Amino acid sequence: MPPLSPSDAELFRKLGAPRMKPYLEATSGHRKNALALYRWNMGISGAFYQGLHIFEVALRNSMDEQLKIWNAAQVDAQGRLYDGEWCKRPADPLLRILGSDLPEAQDRAKKALLRSNKTRDPNHDDIVAHMSLIAWRFLLPSKTDPGKAALWEDGLKNAFPNLVRPLQQLIDAVENVYRLRNRIAHLEPLHKVNLEASLKNMQTVIADVSAPTATWFVTSTPIRDILDRRPKFL
Repeated sequence: MPPLSPSDAELFRKLGAPRMKPYLEATSGHRKNALALYRWNMGISGAFYQGLHIFEVALRNSMDEQLKIWNAAQVDAQGRLYDGEWCKRPADPLLRILGSDLPEAQDRAKKALLRSNKTRDPNHDDIVAHMSLIAWRFLLPSKTDPGKAALWEDGLKNAFPNLVRPLQQLIDAVENVYRLRNRIAHLEPLHKVNLEASLKNMQTVIADVSAPTATWFVTSTPIRDILDRRPKFL
């Protein structure tokens, strides 16, 4: 096995043995290949994160649009209609489903404004932007929650106008992308992840929302190109 150059040896030390262990295991202890795999992992992680800029924003905006319509059609205990600003005054069924996700998003939005030296209260769009992907995932139907099923039938299904496959496949696809997002956020290795499936899940969910957006996703992200440059020694 060829020795590492002094600079690569220093890099290896700085990255650390625990960090490099899965890459060494994947390359049978070949340190130069482990570094090459680490470099590819950085590239594919960044590419998927670019894709999330489209996936997550398109998903949340489409769902938000339908939640506004749904919320504005609900009636409170006094017989008064709610309005479209469900982030500020959600109807009771939605408030229950959201649980702690909504106040946490409100708090994150408020802190972000303070960091930007803005003294106004968060508006609807501020709060929507701080809802986590897992919050959007758990707004989708669940076999154990009739309220989620009703919310889907009464409104959220319209956020996916092109959906023709079974609903469970949509739910599973969003869950898969959420899990990948977590791995990327924690800088974890991706070489054992079925990235082809994750790419397909991202594309199909976006296509369920908007066909033109799905086309733009394909042409605007380098995921396919970097996947095709996966190291040959794997």
